Amino acid sequence: MLRLIPRMLLVVALVAPAGVPLAAQQRDSVSTKPVTQTGAKPTPILAPLTQRGRFTPPLTPKRAFLYSALLPGFGQSRLDRGTSGALFASIELAAGVMMRRSQMDLREARRYQIDTLPNQYSVAGDSVIKNGVFTNRYTRDLVRTRRLHVEDWLAVVAFNHLFAGADAFVSAQLWDVPVELSAYPRPSGAVFAATVRF
Repeated sequence: MLRLIPRMLLVVALVAPAGVPLAAQQRDSVSTKPVTQTGAKPTPILAPLTQRGRFTPPLTPKRAFLYSALLPGFGQSRLDRGTSGALFASIELAAGVMMRRSQMDLREARRYQIDTLPNQYSVAGDSVIKNGVFTNRYTRDLVRTRRLHVEDWLAVVAFNHLFAGADAFVSAQLWDVPVELSAYPRPSGAVFAATVRF
């Protein structure tokens, strides 16, 4: 019982001053109610309205296209579409890494294309004589194949820039269209549905 007394005193000391106003506390002089003039409408918290009563996107469609065409994912991030922006940025990063690796492979194939490797040696006294020569595997066909790899990754990068720009352009055009996405489980598989209200 004596062990509980310090705990009870601590609880009383913490709970007792809860209802008593302290001297250091002052009321806030700023009112939380919005101050409006007579006849004036309060300013909206969301984006400004256009003449048709629709919300405007943070970017114009042309600017969103340019942002994403120059740096994939940037226009999407400005339009609050972080998932698609991260997807385009990831594709850009992966394609850049693979293009750099393909360029290194192409450089290596060009460098070693004219190399030869002896496959037989004869030792006569202090001299070594090459009896046969083995041509390496870096042929002209391998150089052409690796050059095509570099061109393929360049095409992926160009396509990613254009597709990201087009996605940002469409996203800015459809900025205020509410879309509801839902998925329903069925015995044959999942069914995805999109509801658009105009």
